[in-house]
Amino acid sequence: MKYIKGNVRKIVYESDNGYKVGLMKVKETNDEGMTGYINKTITFNGTFLPLSSELIYTFYGKLIHHPRYGLQYQVEKYETNELEDNDGIIMYLSSGLFKGIGPKLAKKLVDMFGADTIEAIKKKDIRALAIAGMTPKKFENLANELNKSFKNEENILELTKLGLTTKESFLVLKKYSENIKKILEENIYLLQNDIDFKKIDNIFLKNGSEFDKRRVKALIKHLIKTICYEKGDTIVNKEDLYININGYFNEPLDVNNYKSYLEELECEREIISINNDIALYYFYETENILAKKIKSLSSTRTHISNERINDYIENYEKINNIKLNSDQKEAIKGSLTNNFYIITGGPGTGKTTIIKAVVDIYSSINESKEDDITLLAPTGRSAKRMMESIGRKASTIHKFLKWNGETETFQVNIYNPSNTRFIIIDEVSMVDIFLMKNLFDGVLNNIKLIFVGDANQLPSISPGNILYDLLQIPEIKRTELSKIYRTKKDSYINDFAKDIKNKITKEKYENYSDFLFIESEEIYIKQIIKEITLKAIERGVTKENLQVLAPMYKGENGIEQLNQVMQSIFNPESIDKKEILIRGVLYREGDKVIQLVNDVDNNIYNGDIGIIESIITGQKTIMIINYNGIKVKYDIKKFEEITHAFAISIHKSQGSEYENVIMVISKSFKRMLYNKLIYTGVTRAKKSLVIIGNKNYLNYGIERDYAENRKTLFTKLF
Repeated sequence: MKYIKGNVRKIVYESDNGYKVGLMKVKETNDEGMTGYINKTITFNGTFLPLSSELIYTFYGKLIHHPRYGLQYQVEKYETNELEDNDGIIMYLSSGLFKGIGPKLAKKLVDMFGADTIEAIKKKDIRALAIAGMTPKKFENLANELNKSFKNEENILELTKLGLTTKESFLVLKKYSENIKKILEENIYLLQNDIDFKKIDNIFLKNGSEFDKRRVKALIKHLIKTICYEKGDTIVNKEDLYININGYFNEPLDVNNYKSYLEELECEREIISINNDIALYYFYETENILAKKIKSLSSTRTHISNERINDYIENYEKINNIKLNSDQKEAIKGSLTNNFYIITGGPGTGKTTIIKAVVDIYSSINESKEDDITLLAPTGRSAKRMMESIGRKASTIHKFLKWNGETETFQVNIYNPSNTRFIIIDEVSMVDIFLMKNLFDGVLNNIKLIFVGDANQLPSISPGNILYDLLQIPEIKRTELSKIYRTKKDSYINDFAKDIKNKITKEKYENYSDFLFIESEEIYIKQIIKEITLKAIERGVTKENLQVLAPMYKGENGIEQLNQVMQSIFNPESIDKKEILIRGVLYREGDKVIQLVNDVDNNIYNGDIGIIESIITGQKTIMIINYNGIKVKYDIKKFEEITHAFAISIHKSQGSEYENVIMVISKSFKRMLYNKLIYTGVTRAKKSLVIIGNKNYLNYGIERDYAENRKTLFTKLF
């Protein structure tokens, strides 16, 4: 493995989780590409135990280009080399790592023990107490700290030899400390919440039995979690789990042993059994906490007279020159008088209008400050849309809770809650149970909370079905808005959405001013999209206001193929545009791309769409992407955070709206088609919607339930 060896000159940054950035003077390397750095200083980064400037280290890794800090050596694992001479030992002991040991005392130790100084200290050789200035307490502390340091180094080395990365090794060592050796010897599966299960399982199976009780119990927990994340459920059927677990063995697991292990795990509070289902205990606990908190909020009200609210609503109508219908007034009153309330409804029913009215009237009644009211959404795009529509600051839930990506924790939490008094969350159907619990942990118990959303849209990617579940509970106060306002004569999109919601299909789909269905065989879909797009361009449609949607990435008519078609139309090859090949995909200046992960530092989030403004080639390749005025620099390491966005998945589109939408419903997508997916795709379109594909599979998707059949505990716990 390629390495560099040398002295650490300086640590310029370090975090609590062991991540460090520092400077090393390179003395030796086996990497031809690094020979130019010998006797020079280079910046490095990685996860480390405390480093000493007096020691020689061997860093294994590679040279990368950091988008902000330039060239750095990224360390994957490292070793501490033996101290080379007495001077090195003196400098190491007096480096500041060991409290109370200065250069004079360190020299006296080396004068007494010579090259064996470190071993003498580790073994607590009492002859050291004869040294002037060396007290028993000081020597005890020195020996303990030195032994701890070397023990940690040994543990890190042992963990990396097993196959863990240095970062993984550091994290488990920090968490389990001196118990790590016992864990490795007695039950490595105790690390399954910290390290990838397959990695741990492979380590165990090198010497362990496939039917070992420790392995089977760990598999049960792993599979419950895996199934829940795949399906969005929070509970798993016992028989289904038994069938799944047998895929990990060469012959079936004894059913009596299976039942026995379930009982043991329940006694250990790892799982909980509910009739024929099982839940991981922390899943159950999360839903239970949410149910209790929402139930508590739902039982409290804000004391304000009906007459007074009516006066405020009437005044609001006059100031804004609008007329609210009875449902809208009911939603406003309910939001102002209940400490927990839901406003639900399909597209064009005026949910945003109600949010704005509630915020303005609440501010008038309570003479609120800006920070008293917080507007939240699960994605950056939905937060931005909320802010533009309502005219107030809105943010993602992660940003409000101050997510720290390095430590993977929220800084606004149960110990440091926000003082905001009133929160409105839009697109709440997308929020999973764990993020929602973190939100409740980060706010005051007497918070006023309004959920806004459309339960017919896709639910959260992670486990839970909060909005849908809440709407099944009669005690929860809510208003369902049904009258559609965002429509025009000969418009069909919103009516179509309502038909999908009610699972109404048609033998023939008529054409309207804003809707067109084109029946097509698989082989012609891409050609039809091309023809439709070229005609749309003639009418002034651009890549910015046209969005192609599909359920799947792979296949003849998948998102990857569709992106190539749309790129050839909107941004064809040109000598004036630079290009770059990334993971076999050609990107060029002017391409439309989508961000795939949250990047809090640059204020861009998963689902944000931008345009490649420039590609800079040379010794290093840099890409500049413009997200509606926010320009972000990408280097080769960050390229994996983006993909083309001429066509995107329906899941990725949730929380966004587009002027014009082309949606593909192909026979090859059958297993992905279901009611809420079709509904979500259709409701992304504001002005025009074209569906291309097979009518029978469109109807199949409309009639098929999937997401609302999620199995959760929530309603049973309320």
